Amino acid sequence: MKRLLDYFSRLGSKYNLTFSSQEVLRNCIIGLDGVQRKLLVLNGINKGTLTDYVIDLNKVTNCSVKKQYGRIRVNGLRTRKLEQYLENMSLHFKFMMETQPADIPFFRQTENKVGELSDLEDKAEKWKVILSKMLPLSLKKSA
Repeated sequence: MKRLLDYFSRLGSKYNLTFSSQEVLRNCIIGLDGVQRKLLVLNGINKGTLTDYVIDLNKVTNCSVKKQYGRIRVNGLRTRKLEQYLENMSLHFKFMMETQPADIPFFRQTENKVGELSDLEDKAEKWKVILSKMLPLSLKKSA
């Protein structure tokens, strides 16, 4: 983990970023440069193939927590709680110009336990609030 965090720090230097906040997730590390309003994302930390990209918050129109649920059978909620059907939860970004939105995974049913969900949901909501406040002022009015 120390080597991974050192690598993440070197990536930040490569992009001229200074992190004011960081979050280490199961398969991802994110770092926020509040002054430059940029978010560095390093994916694949448990899969061996690392990919990184920078999200420029000046180009983001919306930041939200997106949840995807699996199929719920008739009367399924009588025996199982809704969170047991959750397959993925991510921080979802929509951009002004780009057609493809970006997602930062916070919970994946295949990688996380349902018991981790509450903590991960709190973290995702915290990041949504922080990042939404950093969106361009003209976009906040329309959101």
